[in-house]
Amino acid sequence: MNALYLLLALAVAALLLLFLLRPGVARAGTVWGLAALLPLLAAMVVALGRQ
Repeated sequence: MNALYLLLALAVAALLLLFLLRPGVARAGTVWGLAALLPLLAAMVVALGRQ
């Protein structure tokens, strides 16, 4: 399960980077949502990794 969250976090980071490198492709709400999701996913990876 930890690996799944790690892969999801990496995918979200890559998507956010893609949107930030090409301005105008995504709406501001999409970029904001992806940026807000990253710390949550990182916390999930750490929390599940300690079990």
